[in-house]
Amino acid sequence: MRILLTNDDGYGSEGIETLASVLSDEHEVWVVAPATNKSGASSSINIQKKLRLERRGVNRYALEGTPADCVLSALKGGYLPGLPDVVLSGINRDENMGTDIVYSGTCAAARQACLGGVPSVALSTKHGEREDGEFFFIYESLAVFVKRNLSGLISLCGAREAETGNFPYFPNINAPSRSVFKGVSFASLCKRLYHDRVNIETENDETVYSTCVGGDAVPSHGSGADDATLVEKGYVAISVLYAEPKADLSFCNQDASQFVF
Repeated sequence: MRILLTNDDGYGSEGIETLASVLSDEHEVWVVAPATNKSGASSSINIQKKLRLERRGVNRYALEGTPADCVLSALKGGYLPGLPDVVLSGINRDENMGTDIVYSGTCAAARQACLGGVPSVALSTKHGEREDGEFFFIYESLAVFVKRNLSGLISLCGAREAETGNFPYFPNINAPSRSVFKGVSFASLCKRLYHDRVNIETENDETVYSTCVGGDAVPSHGSGADDATLVEKGYVAISVLYAEPKADLSFCNQDASQFVF
């Protein structure tokens, strides 16, 4: 297969390099990744702005843009020999679960690929924690899982839609940092509580800055069959997500005369 790899951690990050190493012995692997870390970029793209595209080796490029920019560039820029058979986004450094998906550049790249007519999978690994409290990451286990199950993961994207040429779904996969997983399960989505904090600072020149510094611990709330719970138990959690936005159709049958114009 021809496989395109991208991410939001940035070109050369350990997760994408591990994935490239594991897949390249059997597949034609291309890398188009952001030149710098773009975590939290969501689905943002740059319109009418020149983005530097730098070749960094055989089949390898770094783009001065977001993960979604990288997918658009690779699929429509003409420097790949053809469309890839699949786009893999990740492996992200830490999880993209539940509410995280709204902000995730990792998931946005996978979504963009499906909307561009190429099946795609988002991949993330949650950190482990040693006794001294230090975090660690194991990427190879998830990379090997993807290699062994690539065709099955692609099938989760569904059939190409006749009207648009898009793929309707993309799987979002989260895994623990373990050498051996306890198993794999389809998962619902948790809800995340971020406890974000914002610092307002005034510099000597009276310029005011607002900085979101995030919270500390991020608790997750779910059904017990959600992605956060399953990963905590040692499982690979697969959540199949809509690529296109979906509205609540029940409102279409309601009277809108309450609104004025």
